[in-house]
Amino acid sequence: MKKTANALFCLLLLLALTACKGKPLPDGMDETSLLERGQEVLLLIAGGEYEAVYDALRDDVAAGTSVEDIQALALRQLDGAGVYKQIESRMTTGQSSGGESYGIAVMYCQFSEDDVLVRLAFDPNLDLIGLEIKKQ
Repeated sequence: MKKTANALFCLLLLLALTACKGKPLPDGMDETSLLERGQEVLLLIAGGEYEAVYDALRDDVAAGTSVEDIQALALRQLDGAGVYKQIESRMTTGQSSGGESYGIAVMYCQFSEDDVLVRLAFDPNLDLIGLEIKKQ
């Protein structure tokens, strides 16, 4: 069961990573709400509030990961980036897979030592279903 949930989380993460720019958001999802929710989760990550990030995950996705997994990902990807400063730019895109449509908030962030790209995938209820953090 845990392996299946891990595979689902990895699949959703992979889909978030390969999202194409500019695809429409799922019906009922608006850009402003998606960007606001994305910024909330980004600030949790930047602030080291990994349990709150975990709590933002949809239940089936949360079942396949842990607070420690999220913390390890963030620490590994943000190593050497420095202190979070601001969002330089942001955009949204839609994606679908396996019959599920979701939105992705893409945030280009300035840290004190490096720029960081954060992609956050959300279902139409704005529950977090995947994330990517990558230094530029």
